[in-house]
Amino acid sequence: MSLFDVLAKPFIKTETPTASTTEVTDTDAPAAGGRTFRLDTVGQVCPFPLVEAKQAISGLEIGDELVIDFDCTQATDSIPRWAADSGYPVTNFERVGDASWTITVQKA
Repeated sequence: MSLFDVLAKPFIKTETPTASTTEVTDTDAPAAGGRTFRLDTVGQVCPFPLVEAKQAISGLEIGDELVIDFDCTQATDSIPRWAADSGYPVTNFERVGDASWTITVQKA
């Protein structure tokens, strides 16, 4: 399934992604002013989490949020920097494991 197919059908739940696939799915709790989508890039090496995030957010509407799960240490710097440079607020950024993080970026 392509990224376009997934974004075009945001309310269809998909199975848990494997390390080799990236899925964007609508979560149950919408953000204020928009929907929330999840991008799982765990297992991908840098720069792919950032590349996938750029592609995913380009298909979202203003006010939508993209929750990005990743385990690439370089992305702890590159994703927040890209968000700031692009004018996208980071509404959450936390370490969720020994070597994994989640960051929420809102399209503005």
